[in-house]
Amino acid sequence: MMISYYAVGALQVNCVLIADENSNAVVIDPGDDAAELIATIRSQKLNVKAVLLTHAHFDHILAVKELQAAFGAPLWIHEAEAPALQDVGKSLIPEYRLPYVLQADRLLHDGETVSVGELAFEVLHTPGHTVGSCCYRFGDVLVAGDTLFAQSIGRTDLPGGNTAQMFQSLRRLSALPDAVRVIPGHGPETTIGYERHYNPYLSRS
Repeated sequence: MMISYYAVGALQVNCVLIADENSNAVVIDPGDDAAELIATIRSQKLNVKAVLLTHAHFDHILAVKELQAAFGAPLWIHEAEAPALQDVGKSLIPEYRLPYVLQADRLLHDGETVSVGELAFEVLHTPGHTVGSCCYRFGDVLVAGDTLFAQSIGRTDLPGGNTAQMFQSLRRLSALPDAVRVIPGHGPETTIGYERHYNPYLSRS
């Protein structure tokens, strides 16, 4: 399994690219910089099978349409987050107010295991940052979106956020093995073990 990630857009979202040995790939949270992402994917000769979203905030979705057009890849999102795709044209920030609506091609469910080529990942519904926020676990790698950051967590004061749900989600993540590598939605990667010891929010959850 090949894993790489790129900080994209003004808010430096970690767009994660995961591929198997046969070049079947998924792209998670393509937040911006579509031309650069497309060029990177093509240079690696990857076959993008799906675009996954951890949640539907504008900074995680700005390059979705371009990637779909370039690779014909379907859009997958957790079932509870799909309605938020209807709001991408309502951003309070004019330059991020999209003139189109994204449509989910597959609704994901908590606890299901999804296969893409030789890749397999588990869907973990982790509400708190948004109603339908989720993490994707590829073996010992967790793509955490805006649920868990290095020594921090995602905001819960935005529409759809819920502090009580966030701490329930953090308890679920803290039960994962120490060695699980965490690629957050923003900032440097970390591990569950490190966060359990040094993240003040996990110690409170």
